Amino acid sequence: RKKRRCKLTPVRLGTYCAEHAAQHTDSAQSDHIPCPLDPAHFTTRSKLDKHLKVCNANKWDYTSQPYYKENVNVAPAHDIKDVKKEPLSKISVQELIDTCLKLLDYGTESKLCKVTATDSVSEEDIDEYRPLFQVGKDIGSKALKHATQQVALVNTLTAFQERNCAYTSFADTCFVELGAGSGKVSQWFHFKANDSFFVLVDRQMCRRKADGGFKRQKCNFIRLKMDIKDVDVSGVPEIRNYKRVCFACKHLCGGATDLALVSAAQTAQQRDTTVLIALCCHHLCSWELYTGKDYLIKHFKPEQFYNLTSLSSWATCFKQKYLQTGDHDLVNSAIQTFRNNPESFIFQEHLVLDKNLQWYIGRCAKTFLNDGRAQFMLDNGFRVQFSKYVDVNVSPENTALLCFKNTAS
Repeated sequence: RKKRRCKLTPVRLGTYCAEHAAQHTDSAQSDHIPCPLDPAHFTTRSKLDKHLKVCNANKWDYTSQPYYKENVNVAPAHDIKDVKKEPLSKISVQELIDTCLKLLDYGTESKLCKVTATDSVSEEDIDEYRPLFQVGKDIGSKALKHATQQVALVNTLTAFQERNCAYTSFADTCFVELGAGSGKVSQWFHFKANDSFFVLVDRQMCRRKADGGFKRQKCNFIRLKMDIKDVDVSGVPEIRNYKRVCFACKHLCGGATDLALVSAAQTAQQRDTTVLIALCCHHLCSWELYTGKDYLIKHFKPEQFYNLTSLSSWATCFKQKYLQTGDHDLVNSAIQTFRNNPESFIFQEHLVLDKNLQWYIGRCAKTFLNDGRAQFMLDNGFRVQFSKYVDVNVSPENTALLCFKNTAS
């Protein structure tokens, strides 16, 4: 189709790779056959039944299940609708300047709740979870990066529960991981709470899941291949056996975070609920799903919502590190210059900013969008705080949202 040769390795004693062998062999004799659900990819005839169970083209029918309610986690409809998304290049320079100045006035510190910093993760902390790694192999740099974040999230939630919930352990707790992917967050929490029940929700299947490890460790869990917006967590039958529910999600992108917050607010009406969400990808937020609409319209026009989401990407789109000691002086100098004379940054009808200043404005946009979500949780009776759970050099998306609500409160 692309008029070029395939780069895949041919099968043993064959001329073609596994994908193309089926196209050049009689289908009645070939072991490789097109997938009945999606002919664009192939599987082996001997493993067809197993493949159909995990194929992403398989549309599981959950509509008859007690935990399925269409759009149950979508934020309540707002009077203001049809907010259009436009790229920054289509926005007038003056409107962009006004938005940036407002964000600079707002700053990078939350105006609604406390921001804490988790203690740095040591090698001893990671070694405690050594059984989760492949035996006899060193931890690679990529695995170490994710391990540092997982340990930090477990430590952050543990400290938060001790201070705000009077819980010293995860006993009698059901964990819910929305946007679970491979389920690695649940795997690390299971190491600390092996008697808990785990609900993993994702609308796609992925390879190298932690499910196999769960089964070997005889962990109680269920995986739902569903969209988060349709999952009524309280309807999962196993959850009724537990007093507390903990939503533990890592890097839940954009609007998926808002869906998770609505789900947690609904769950808290029936049992104690704790929320730990590592926030990310604010540029993927949508007006329809965003839970902080009321907070936003107190500071910006609704039409500026997508300006904020686009500007938030400035905080993570640069490879360089801007957090060295001297760079803070550069940021402060750029901010002062921009405030005093923003027109000097206009070149050929475009706003051209220093990268340090762009990074800072991006952080301000993320902080504001996070505060809108925090206000939603506060309005629903939760205690809320933010935590910088790892250093920004480990992950630029290093902010976690922590919430707790007792059903008696």
